[in-house]
Amino acid sequence: MNVHAKRPLRPETVTTGPIQGSRKVYAEVAPGIRVPFREIALSKESGEPPVRVYDPSGPYTDSAFTPDLAAGLPPARTWLAHRAN
Repeated sequence: MNVHAKRPLRPETVTTGPIQGSRKVYAEVAPGIRVPFREIALSKESGEPPVRVYDPSGPYTDSAFTPDLAAGLPPARTWLAHRAN
């Protein structure tokens, strides 16, 4: 039988920050709704503009996000709680 450690199984750090050769950008499709995209830089020799692809990686690749592992992720859409449905 395995003996389990009596310490919490929580990570102390998490990998964050932008992905090399790209940057995270957002398209605001409606008030309060931003769709994340990854803008990937192509080689300068190609003469082509950056390519945008949908980015489902979450806030951890956003350079403006500072994670708090104890608090968890911030609410995604607080306006949902205020709807009268």
